[in-house]
Amino acid sequence: MKCKVLLILIAAVLLFGGCSKNRNKENVEPVMTVVLGMDGIPQPEWVNNDIVSAQVLYVRGYGKMSDRQISIKRATAEAKSEIAEWVSTKVKETLVNYITDTGNRDNQQALDAIEVISGQVAEATLNGVVAEDLWADAEGGISILFSLSISNVEKAFAPAAEAVAEAFMGIEKFEVVATKMKDDFSKLISESDIGE
Repeated sequence: MKCKVLLILIAAVLLFGGCSKNRNKENVEPVMTVVLGMDGIPQPEWVNNDIVSAQVLYVRGYGKMSDRQISIKRATAEAKSEIAEWVSTKVKETLVNYITDTGNRDNQQALDAIEVISGQVAEATLNGVVAEDLWADAEGGISILFSLSISNVEKAFAPAAEAVAEAFMGIEKFEVVATKMKDDFSKLISESDIGE
């Protein structure tokens, strides 16, 4: 009898003692580590996490060179290069689909035109890139957040689509094909993230 009472008492202490410890754990707030940059500014969220938007493309650039101005130039060049590559790839993908669909996929003139056009669209698009934020890490590296409106990309692509449609599809189908190409390009850039 004494053994049963003792076991029940021990079980009750463990049960109630365990519950009180669990309640204390629930009340503990997680500790957040704050990374301070060179200027004492906390690290922004965008430095390590992507910003996703259907209307705006966000890209980070990073540079760590011998001084701050050169680091800023390096970060800017890195981000703009990534944006230009993304735009150029999307333009090529759209144009190659239409050139192939019209039976011109072996046409070297068409393929050369795609290279030139994709570069021109990418270059025109870079004029709309905006530096949104800048952060200097403790070692002097510079991170810059850039944005580009997707509508700017679509506007830069429109003349290219029209030129390709007119040159390779014939004047009678020009308007329909150009509109279809622009719609497909808009879908393509809205469905994909940079870096894909």
